[in-house]
Amino acid sequence: MRFRIALVVFWAAVLLPAADPTQEYLTRAARSITDRAAGEVVSVQNWERLRSRRLEEMRDMLGLLPWPARTPLNVRITGTLDKGSYTVEKLAFESLPKVYVTANLYVPKQRKGRVPAIVYVCGHSYLPQGAKVQYQRHGISLAKNGYVAIILDPIQIAEVWGAHHGISAQNMYDWYSRGYTPAGIEVWNAMRAIDYLESRPEVDGDRIGMTGRSGGAAMSWFTAAVDPRVKAVMPVMGISTYAANVAENTQRLHCDCMFVINHWRQDMIHQGALIAPRPLLYGQGSKDNLFPVAGYKEFEDKVGGLYKSYGKPENFRLLEVPTAHSDSDFLREESIRFFDRFLSHNPDRTLDMSYTNAPATELAVYGDNAPADARNYLLPEFFVPRPEIARPALLETLRKNVFNGVVKAGVTVTQSGTADGLPELSITGPDGVPIRALVRRVSKAEKPLPGLVYIASDGDDARSIQELIREVAMKNSAVVLAVFPRGTGVWSHTTWKAMLRNAMHVGETVDSMRLRDVLAAAEALRTQPNVDAGRITVMGKGVAGALGLYAALLDERLHQVILMDPPETHAQGPVFLNILRYTDLPQAASMLAPRKLVYYVRKPAAWPAGFVTMSLAGPLEGRYNHGFASGM
Repeated sequence: MRFRIALVVFWAAVLLPAADPTQEYLTRAARSITDRAAGEVVSVQNWERLRSRRLEEMRDMLGLLPWPARTPLNVRITGTLDKGSYTVEKLAFESLPKVYVTANLYVPKQRKGRVPAIVYVCGHSYLPQGAKVQYQRHGISLAKNGYVAIILDPIQIAEVWGAHHGISAQNMYDWYSRGYTPAGIEVWNAMRAIDYLESRPEVDGDRIGMTGRSGGAAMSWFTAAVDPRVKAVMPVMGISTYAANVAENTQRLHCDCMFVINHWRQDMIHQGALIAPRPLLYGQGSKDNLFPVAGYKEFEDKVGGLYKSYGKPENFRLLEVPTAHSDSDFLREESIRFFDRFLSHNPDRTLDMSYTNAPATELAVYGDNAPADARNYLLPEFFVPRPEIARPALLETLRKNVFNGVVKAGVTVTQSGTADGLPELSITGPDGVPIRALVRRVSKAEKPLPGLVYIASDGDDARSIQELIREVAMKNSAVVLAVFPRGTGVWSHTTWKAMLRNAMHVGETVDSMRLRDVLAAAEALRTQPNVDAGRITVMGKGVAGALGLYAALLDERLHQVILMDPPETHAQGPVFLNILRYTDLPQAASMLAPRKLVYYVRKPAAWPAGFVTMSLAGPLEGRYNHGFASGM
C-alpha cells in the first residue's frame, strides 16, 4: 500500500505543471473560500444567522436534499460470534431498497441498562470480506470498554460492490454532472445505521458517537455535520481547508468519497462549524501529506474560536501526532477516552485495550452468497434526486445552481504574435487567466460583418482551422476568432483531471472555466474592427460545440449556434457540476429558441429541430436554405 501511494505521488509530481495559470487561479479561489468561511464563523452570533442555510447547502452537496425516504432496513443477521466478554453480530441492512450495507455489531455482555453506541466508519483498507475486518480492533476495544459499536463497510470495500474512485481512477466524469459523490451514500448509510442502533434494546439513543480514519474520518464529520443525533465525533486523519488542499494539490492522493460536490463553495471550516458546539476531537498527523499542517492548524484556529464563542472551548481539540497518514494504538485509546468523557461521563477509568483479531472469513456477513439483486453499483445513476422544474424557470435555475461561478465581465485583449499568418491574441477574462486566440480580420468591408467564435478542441491548430473556415475566408463572410479555451492542446489527460478535481473544490469544473473563456472570446470579438456585435455566432465540434450552446444561453446577445457532432448527453461532456440534476443537452438546446440552432453536416437524433447545413458561410450570411451557389 505504501509503495503504491509513493508511485501515485511521484507521477503526480512529475506530470502536473507547478505554475499553470489555471492552477494559480484555483489556488486563489480556494483561499477566498476559506477566508469567507473564517469570516462567517468569527462569532456564534454571526454563525447562527447563517447556520441553517449552510446546513441545507451541505445536504444538497451530499445529494441529501431532500432526505431520501427512510424505507424498511430489512435487517438480516447471518450469525453471532461469542468472544467471551462481548459478541459480534454479522449483519446487513438496506439503507435504500436493494442497497445493501454489510457490518459487524460488537455488543458488550456486561451492561447496566442502556449503553452508549459508536458508529465506526472504515477507511480504505482492502480485503474481500470488507474493510470492517481490517478495523475490527476498534470494535473489540469499544465493546471491551462498555460500548455497543457498529463497524460499517464503505460501499467499495464491502461484500457488495459499489464505486468510490469514479473520478480519480475510473474516468466516470458524469459523477460531477450528476452531482454525485460517494460521500452522500456513505453518510446516508451511517444515518441508517444510527436508525438501527436506536432500535436496539442495549443502546441509549441519546448517547451516540462516531469515529473513523481517513475516508472514515470524512464520513464521521460529514454525518455529524448533518445529523444532530451524533453527540460526539472523532475524525482521525481527515480535516484541512480547501485553501491548503488546493495549494498543495492534495487531490492527487484522495478518493472521491472525501469531498462533497462543492458547488455552494463551502470550506471544511463550515463543516466543522455545523458540528459546533457538540464535542469534536480530531486527530491529525504532522507528516501526513494528504492533509497539510497549515490546513488543519487554520481549522483549529477558526473553528476553535467558534467553540470559544459558544462558551464550550472544552468541547473542541486537535490531537496532533508525529506520524504520516496512519492509525495507531494511541489514537484508538484516545478515541475511547474522548467518548468516556462526553458519552459515558467516566473519564478516568482504566481501559482494556487488548485485542485478538478474528479470521476474516469469520466476520463475513454473506460469504459467497451476496444478494444478486443489489443496486449498489448503480448508485450514481439514481441516488441524487432530480427535481421537476418548469421550463420557464429552468434557465434561471441553471444560472443559480450550475453556472453561479460563470460571470460575464470585461476582458483585455492584446496581440501576442502570429500563427500560420493569423494574428495571435491573448484574451484575459475575469479570473485573470490569459487565453490564446487567433483572429482572421476583414480589413475592407462596406458594412459591419457577422462574427464567428470558433471554439477549438484538442488537435486543432491554425492550419486545420483555416481549412475549416476556407469558404468563409474566400467570401469574406465574417470576422473569425478561434479561441483555445484553457488547457486545449496543452494539458495531458492527467493534468486535465487534476484541474477538474481541484476546480470542483472551488465550485467549478474545467468545462465551466472553459465556458467562461468562450464568453470572454465573444466579448473580445465584439471589439474587433468591422464586426457587427449583434450577429455573432458561436461554433465548435463535440464538447466544444456544447460549450458554445451554453455560452449562447447565458449571453442572449449571441446570435446563433453552429454545432459539429455534438455529444448526445452530458454523460459524454461537457462536465458541469449538477447539470444532469436539471437538464440534458437536447433539452438545453431547445431553450435557445427563437435564436437559430444550426447543425453542421448532421443532426443527432435526440437533438431538437434545427437547420442542417454543409456550408458555414450560408448561416453566417443568414441563409437557411440550400438555394445558393457556393462560389468556391
